Amino acid sequence: MAPRKRPETQKTPEVVVRPKSKRNRSPWELEPEAKKLCLKGPGPSRRFDSGCLWAGLASLRVPPPCSIVRALHQHKLGTAAWPSLQQIGAGGSITGLKFNPLNTNQFFTSSMEGTTRLQDFKGNTLRVFASSGTCNFWFCSLDVSVRSRVVVTGDNVGNVILLNMDGRELWNLRMHKKKVTHVALNPCCDWFLATASVDQTVKIWDLRQVRGKSSFLYSLLHRHPVNAAHFSPDGAQLLTTDQKSEIRVYSASQWDCPPSVIPHPHRHFQHLTPIKATWHPRYNLIVVGRYPDPNFKSCTSHELRTIDVFDGSSGKMMYQLYDPESSGIMSLNEFNPMGDTLASVMGYHILIWSQEEAGKRK
Repeated sequence: MAPRKRPETQKTPEVVVRPKSKRNRSPWELEPEAKKLCLKGPGPSRRFDSGCLWAGLASLRVPPPCSIVRALHQHKLGTAAWPSLQQIGAGGSITGLKFNPLNTNQFFTSSMEGTTRLQDFKGNTLRVFASSGTCNFWFCSLDVSVRSRVVVTGDNVGNVILLNMDGRELWNLRMHKKKVTHVALNPCCDWFLATASVDQTVKIWDLRQVRGKSSFLYSLLHRHPVNAAHFSPDGAQLLTTDQKSEIRVYSASQWDCPPSVIPHPHRHFQHLTPIKATWHPRYNLIVVGRYPDPNFKSCTSHELRTIDVFDGSSGKMMYQLYDPESSGIMSLNEFNPMGDTLASVMGYHILIWSQEEAGKRK
């Protein structure tokens, strides 16, 4: 996508509303309508101490996304009106989202509308942190630190902006030659910033010492544009995802050492939500959606579009998740803080994988 051309053909996500029943149904009552989710393991020889986390997923049944979110909302707010966030039209997709750690009824977003903002579930904008003022520039990523009370956001031409929680801009610098696809603050040392870009680099910065575009600590060159760079929960590793077939794991204590490379098919094209590998919040596991590539070395005929789980230390495949009734590409996968529930984004649909719900149905 050209940096100075805003896409006009991108569809606005649609919410499918099912016919209302005479009474609100709980997720348990929706079970007959639910989809069956499948779990595959690589075999008994590949055991792992956190494998129990995924036990029982084969029997999991998940209610339709609208219903499960509505049920959670009504559980918290009773029969309060269902919130509706105003759409901004074609080309206005959200590119990054973080819940406000200080108020779970609020969330930060970056978007192709050209803003990074704080808003609530009623659709109210509480604060605009950054605004391009033109359709030629938009924001592609964001992260938040409560400890340092800062917001960081990156745009489509390589700029990164650091602001405090009050919206005051601390600095605005062009840190990459092209789009900044991902920004991440280290969870243990939140003055440590990683930025990923389609210029084929991931750069590491010390926020206390940023003086210009050349003040990075390290620049990690990749063979292809990079979709994401995630610090591990303990801050000791960095996980990067390129736009072709590599997942890399860097050691935060030895940036100059060659990274561990996991070959994995997740090629990119314009109308696909970029696939981003992520960490499990409690175990050394890497989770990423698979987009089978006939040119990939280990590709087999009729390969499935699974969610792949790797051992973060050895790079070995541990498990593959697959829903036979939802065969789309799982581009984004996000765990809850406890790590016992996984939300997978597939186009306009979300699948919820939960060990707890599986256990209740045994």
